[in-house]
Amino acid sequence: MTISISSSPVDRRARPICATRPFALAPDDATRRALAELQARHGDLFTVPDPGTGTHHWVVNEHELVQQVLVRRAADYTKGMGLDRVKILLGNGIMVSEGDFWTRQRRLMQPAFRPARLADYNTMIVAENERLAARWQAAAEAGQPIEAEAEVSELILIIVLRSIFGGDYDTLVADGANPFAILTEEPARDLKFAARFHTLKKTVGRIIEARLASPASPHDFLGQLLAARTRDGHAMDRAALIDEVMTLIVAGHETTASTLAFAWYLIATHPAIRARLQAEADACDPDQLARTGGHDDPNLALTDRVIAETLRLYPPGWLLSRRAIADHELGGYPVTAGTQIFICPWLLHRHPAHWPDPEVFDPDRFLGSRRPGQRMAYIPFAAGPRHCIGEHLAWTEMRVHLVSLLRRVTPIWQGTAAPGVASGINLRPADGIPLQLGVR
Repeated sequence: MTISISSSPVDRRARPICATRPFALAPDDATRRALAELQARHGDLFTVPDPGTGTHHWVVNEHELVQQVLVRRAADYTKGMGLDRVKILLGNGIMVSEGDFWTRQRRLMQPAFRPARLADYNTMIVAENERLAARWQAAAEAGQPIEAEAEVSELILIIVLRSIFGGDYDTLVADGANPFAILTEEPARDLKFAARFHTLKKTVGRIIEARLASPASPHDFLGQLLAARTRDGHAMDRAALIDEVMTLIVAGHETTASTLAFAWYLIATHPAIRARLQAEADACDPDQLARTGGHDDPNLALTDRVIAETLRLYPPGWLLSRRAIADHELGGYPVTAGTQIFICPWLLHRHPAHWPDPEVFDPDRFLGSRRPGQRMAYIPFAAGPRHCIGEHLAWTEMRVHLVSLLRRVTPIWQGTAAPGVASGINLRPADGIPLQLGVR
């Protein structure tokens, strides 16, 4: 796709330079390619006319301006374009809600995501990964290839559902079918998918009704959200609770699963790094891993760098959007209320000013002396008040997964080229991650 850039003089007091050809920015492959082309031509700040309205949407990938939008002046912005499909899918959960309602919901949910409480899920996370490791080891011994994306997607869905519903998960799948398997079986995130997924709210509602009728108070995410109270003693209302549960299921599943899928490709195609990772996994104390999830463990430093580098190259939330809610200034230009601002971590994480050889997989670039000096050069979990609430849990899941599986098998890439990238609301492999597994 070619997008022309105006060569006429630009009044820099009015707005940044813009593409002369209108383009509909959206969470899709065409937008990711167009933004890469535009940034290569014009730099870190430009605007794109919207073909429907003619208004100019801003694209900001300069680290100081990103910090202004996401952190320093976060109160001047709310969620922007591109989340319409998410709202249809999830309702008004914290991923898309705004204003006082979002603030209230975030405060009610935050205690459930404190590291001390999340540690209660570590044993379950280790156990589920050990089950998968046994299956992968059997596949390795039988010489059978696997589709790593599908396998990891199913694993993370089980972990997410168990962490939310606790013992109710076994009831949920008692007939041998997981009603939420649509997340792993249907790659499209269109209106048809949203309609099917929306019906699962009734399933969540029935579990909530059963919980309310029981004096027991399970220590899982649902139990904590049911028990959460505002400062004046009010509980989350039923509709909001269901929306938040649906949000936790989707957001907690897709981002972590896609990151791990890409990680398997990268590990399988870099034998030297793979060998170092396996040595680290072999030396890991499994009991300590179950207690701590590997957090702040210097003996898993390379594992953490591999995860960080995977998130750099393949950030699940590859396109962030904000809408200005007040007139202000950004980068020396006036911004009017209603202006849409787009930030692209896919490009920010490849910015040559911060990342030498940005397309190269190099986990050691996260060693202390080599890390970029700018905090906003790396935002896989966003930043500021709307920073991802589940980051700590995601790190536990990814770290435990890699350690548990690499102890048992050696991944060997079976693809003929690098995996394609599907750019939806979240980034994911377009054609799966085919692996052969070597016996250890």
